[in-house]
Amino acid sequence: MPFYEITYETGRSSVASYESEQECQDAIKAHHDRAVQGLPGGPVGAPAERIARVREFDKHPNDLNPDQTMGADVLEKEVSALVKGLSDDNGVVDISRLAVEVRALSHPMVTHKETSFDSNFVMKPKKELALDFLEAK
Repeated sequence: MPFYEITYETGRSSVASYESEQECQDAIKAHHDRAVQGLPGGPVGAPAERIARVREFDKHPNDLNPDQTMGADVLEKEVSALVKGLSDDNGVVDISRLAVEVRALSHPMVTHKETSFDSNFVMKPKKELALDFLEAK
């Protein structure tokens, strides 16, 4: 079953699973329409938020690397680049900072997003949905 990362106009996002792309479109259109009308977005009564982006994944994007493994050659290159990038002018590296960055190599969430509308996940989506159906009446 596909998973969808739904990014709202506020930059917040959530992940949902739908049986099909059509079911996803129907659900997010209903939510988007509630937002346009100023209606609540769910049972807690918070206002619905307009949809800005929707990305489709074959599996949950948190399942990027559940075994927490990486090929030794790739890891060696990545760690070498991290050491070089974290070295100060005297060639000294903060080991605790390096440890955090090494841990991030297999973490499914991105550490730095360029914009609030970028994906929260390292996993590349299968595709991004065109949102022209949101404006259809």
